[in-house]
Amino acid sequence: MTGQNIILNRIKYFQAEYPDGVPINILKLDLDLSVGVLQETLLALEEQGILFIENEEYVKLVEKSTESGDENIEDLNSASRKINQLNHPIPNDKIPERPEKEDTELYDLTEKEMKALEIIKSLIDDEGHIPRYLLEGHLLYGDLSLTTLGVYNLIMSMENKGIIRKIQIADSEYYAV
Repeated sequence: MTGQNIILNRIKYFQAEYPDGVPINILKLDLDLSVGVLQETLLALEEQGILFIENEEYVKLVEKSTESGDENIEDLNSASRKINQLNHPIPNDKIPERPEKEDTELYDLTEKEMKALEIIKSLIDDEGHIPRYLLEGHLLYGDLSLTTLGVYNLIMSMENKGIIRKIQIADSEYYAV
């Protein structure tokens, strides 16, 4: 299921650039996946009703026709939340304030992930949210000084471990801790 979440997030990202459908070749190159794995995952997402495949070349997220465009966004966010819930079985209240030895064993955190968790804890608001741009900026230019790819890999790793999850609030992307 983790692969489905990653592919779904990339389709959401590229759909702004390709409103008529995201070319499967672009996804293949971006995700560095084999054609077989990508097609299998896309077919599974299509069976779930999350996206549809056009002419075996393009994919597009499913939009249900409604009077309000907000409901389309809600449907997409709902599908994304369902996938996230399957991928993140660790409840948010189990996230440690300060990683202790037994906590790090629970999450199997690397040293960079532990430092990133400390950065996240210092930046979150009262509701446990942190803007995406703020988190990425601190990881890129802060104490960790990661590369762009390093930031992406670190965030994806923390998402996969259930420590953070991506959410949409008022037309901006946030991470919830």
